[in-house]
Amino acid sequence: MTAEELVTRFPEIPADLHAEPVLAQLAERFGSVLETATKPSACSQDHTIENRAYLALIGPMDIYRYGLSTREKVIGQMASLLADADRTVADLEG
Repeated sequence: MTAEELVTRFPEIPADLHAEPVLAQLAERFGSVLETATKPSACSQDHTIENRAYLALIGPMDIYRYGLSTREKVIGQMASLLADADRTVADLEG
């Protein structure tokens, strides 16, 4: 998955992150997981693998979009997910 495909699939990703190299790396590394990721409903108590993928990979950017985080923090979170990508995927798969 490319960064362009990622931001098309998830329009909640803020525009000021679209050109970030770490976003392109995230899209490339987790593309197969992100293809099926879905935002959980507000009242969801039991999250699927798809919901967990959304919360881990897209959730921090969505929180930033609402002004509840900083740009630097969300970029750091993405970099951390990439640095430990194998464990991140294992965690998502349960």
